[in-house]
Amino acid sequence: MFSKNSFQQMSFYDSVHNMPQYLKDILFKSWAHSFQEVVFPEINEERFEILYSKKPSRPNSPVNVIIGALLLKEIFDHTDEELLGQIYFNQRYQYALRLTSEEKPPVSINTFTNFRKRVYSYYRQTGIDLIQQEMESLADVIADSLEIENEKVRIDSFMVSSSCRNLSRIELVYTVNYQFVKILAESYNHLLPEECKVYLEEGHKNETIYQTKNSETETKLEHLLKQSKALYDAGLESGKEVTETEEFKLLKRMLGEQTKDDDDFDNIEPKENKDISPESLQNPSDPDATYRFKYDDNQGYVANIMETFDDNNSVIKGYDYQQNIHSDQKFCEKTIDKVGNDNSVDPDNKEQDQDFNLIQAFIDGTYYSFALAKKAISKGIMLIPGELTGRKPSSDKMSYYNSFKIDETKEAITECANGNKPIYTEKNDDTNTYYALFEKEECNNCPYQEECRIVQNKDVNSVSITEKRYQTDKLREKMGTDEYAELTNQRAAIEGIPSVFRRKYNVDYMPVRGLVRSKIWFGFKVGAYNIKKLFKGLKAAAI
Repeated sequence: MFSKNSFQQMSFYDSVHNMPQYLKDILFKSWAHSFQEVVFPEINEERFEILYSKKPSRPNSPVNVIIGALLLKEIFDHTDEELLGQIYFNQRYQYALRLTSEEKPPVSINTFTNFRKRVYSYYRQTGIDLIQQEMESLADVIADSLEIENEKVRIDSFMVSSSCRNLSRIELVYTVNYQFVKILAESYNHLLPEECKVYLEEGHKNETIYQTKNSETETKLEHLLKQSKALYDAGLESGKEVTETEEFKLLKRMLGEQTKDDDDFDNIEPKENKDISPESLQNPSDPDATYRFKYDDNQGYVANIMETFDDNNSVIKGYDYQQNIHSDQKFCEKTIDKVGNDNSVDPDNKEQDQDFNLIQAFIDGTYYSFALAKKAISKGIMLIPGELTGRKPSSDKMSYYNSFKIDETKEAITECANGNKPIYTEKNDDTNTYYALFEKEECNNCPYQEECRIVQNKDVNSVSITEKRYQTDKLREKMGTDEYAELTNQRAAIEGIPSVFRRKYNVDYMPVRGLVRSKIWFGFKVGAYNIKKLFKGLKAAAI
């Protein structure tokens, strides 16, 4: 490891080797020393070998230097050009990247762009995000360095806006049409519909979009969609070379989403606004962006983060990044699969200690479902929601949990709230439903008769309780205690992370568009966040 005690192994001409001791001391106390001691040596260069040819060629820039530099870029909010300047002229950056013995840093102005292109292309071809793998691997290293035991995690999601502009329907249709008009005009001008040649005239866009009165909007939209249909037909005549272009595909997609279409787009009557899917094209400059309203309008993506923590430190151990229509429960299921250990606990074994050695996962109510809670237990995770979504039990009735006692090991209803025993009880394993019969006379004399969930029948009274309903009522009862409230307070800290990512890491203004590209950029921001946590944790430990 490259440490204070290893400078005798460095080049005699190394700039750090020849520093006065008091300058070395300053350097060793800085962030650069923590970075090159903990982070840099753990960057897995072999992970990225797949991106490079094995044929003899000019040497590539070292991947550990590129990854390390892109992390520093996010930590200190640099542009690529500013980052390059820091690497060449700032000795702390050179030290952090272990370049102080180099005659010249092995990076250039195109190094970072070319690397991102390789990662992006590989992700598109394989669905494998090498950056996410690397950032989560480094998160494990940082968690170990800060001695976080990984016994507790907290999970949250937040919207990430696309940098593309929010377009009205008229603007959207016009823009898609215009982009395809340019394609036809370049190589197939003879097929360009006569009524669409006006798109090439100066000022046509302003006249069409910005000088439209509100009363003309519907008529204008219908007119533009008719032009879209004419362009679509012209594209089909042009052949495969045109129909395989991104512009034609977007035109076809837009027609399908904006009109009451059929297979041949013969019906181009515009859909009502309420019938437009959130998955529809929002802007052709970012075809992956989707629409969602959560507290406010959002056009773009959603990030999910899982933070492991203890009383002193925390690290984002895992993350995901999807179109913003992706639900929290889908994120929860993927997190369970990723974090959990198969066969840790048998959720159907009622005699097993279900709380034994479980990872506590503190979540918002939107992540929770009974099915996910059972799956989590089987993977060694206990979901702890702060609240529950869905309809709450009626206030004038007792919950099923308070109305009846169930022995889960015997899988039977054993008594009611008044202590009366059922005359018959069973559990249907196919529907996971408990069923019991009670004497009518006992029910008629019961002080809880008005509040009880029992069903009055002619001869005997009955009750049917699904396992999901019973366990949900049981959880709601537990959530009402002071102990549970104190437990769930541990999730509160994660709710500040979205603000940090917006203010410090500018996630809503990433200079790239598309799901894959923006996820790659987001990954480096997660890595930077964790490394700053490392700096803070090591500094606190040294005091």
